[in-house]
Amino acid sequence: MKKMAATVAMTGVLALGVGASPAVAAGNCGSVTSCTDLSSGRLTIFLSSAATADNRLNVVVSYKKDSGSAINARFGYSYSGSNHWAGYFNQSSGTTKRSTWTNAYVQSTCKSAVGMMQVTGQQTFQTPPVTGC
Repeated sequence: MKKMAATVAMTGVLALGVGASPAVAAGNCGSVTSCTDLSSGRLTIFLSSAATADNRLNVVVSYKKDSGSAINARFGYSYSGSNHWAGYFNQSSGTTKRSTWTNAYVQSTCKSAVGMMQVTGQQTFQTPPVTGC
């Protein structure tokens, strides 16, 4: 699993690249959870057992924005060779936003899922991969 680190691209917004930085961190944030700490907040993917079908998990992608300018963005996740996107939202600092895809992850496949946040006028930020097995 490659670790992703963030570097500042412009005020309040980040660009991801491979490397190391003491100001940011990425990796496993617990069981079935992966996150990336950005300078303005934390992007997280969580595979929730609250799904309503056997052998399935919900995919939850969230961003806790601690500082910086307001953004317009959308969440998504990549799984089994496909990207899945939710609608756009506005977010200001001091708030947490999330999107949930119900029964989206098939647990028996044990494939990796990656959380994404596409910021308007910027780029797409990603979490490191996570599996639900």
